[in-house]
Amino acid sequence: MLFLTRQLVDSILSYSKEKHPDEMLLLLRGKKKGNDIILYQAVFPPFAYSNWHSATYNPLHLPIDFTILATAHSHPSGVKIPSQVDLLHPYGKFMLISGFPYENADDIAAFDNKGNIVQWGIVDVDEQP
Repeated sequence: MLFLTRQLVDSILSYSKEKHPDEMLLLLRGKKKGNDIILYQAVFPPFAYSNWHSATYNPLHLPIDFTILATAHSHPSGVKIPSQVDLLHPYGKFMLISGFPYENADDIAAFDNKGNIVQWGIVDVDEQP
């Protein structure tokens, strides 16, 4: 199962609010623990660009980092479903989408890199690496 630390959930929601009405984009660090994946830290992609309908970065600018297992981006429209463009550009194993109004964990949806819904939960901060 996929888990996020409470701090990471708060960071995703907070940054989504800060960037609204533009989209936001984050890379997410994680680790495997048994059969579970725990995402624990947000990273700003270098030279990222966003506006009201998209957020992008050039993956060639990223350093090699095998701890980046997912991305998170916002949909200011509130629709938490991957677009065709989202599905054409996966990075990592998971994609999280936060939707307006970015108030709580229910405003975040998780998907695998093929667009299938993934159930996720929250772990306490002391469970991160």
